[in-house]
Amino acid sequence: MKLKYILICFVFIIMFFMAFWLTAIFRLPLEKRKVKVSDKELIVWVADTYDKRLQGLQNIIWMPKDRGMLFIFDSADRYCFWNKNTLMHLKLIFMRQGTVTEELELAPIWKGKQTVCPRYEADSVVEMVDK
Repeated sequence: MKLKYILICFVFIIMFFMAFWLTAIFRLPLEKRKVKVSDKELIVWVADTYDKRLQGLQNIIWMPKDRGMLFIFDSADRYCFWNKNTLMHLKLIFMRQGTVTEELELAPIWKGKQTVCPRYEADSVVEMVDK
């Protein structure tokens, strides 16, 4: 009886995480692009509006290593990214007119919270899975 209860709890936990993951994946922007960054070819979701940039990759618990998100800004400026509700180790590549200006790594939220938010010059940023 105890084993049956444990098995049922385990199934519900798995179903919860699958529903969470599927919900997060389906809410991503529909527009996708292929980009080449740092000798890696990626398929990225495009975040070209304020709301899409604000949401970013929050609450995504898994993503293939060849996927990411491209943040496109209206103008070049100093932009800051942090790992709010980010459940994966991410690499951020800040670019200006297609040239890499800076690279930054963000740890998953359960490995520590980013408390400092450095600003880097960019007109676009690529977030991709790292590690």
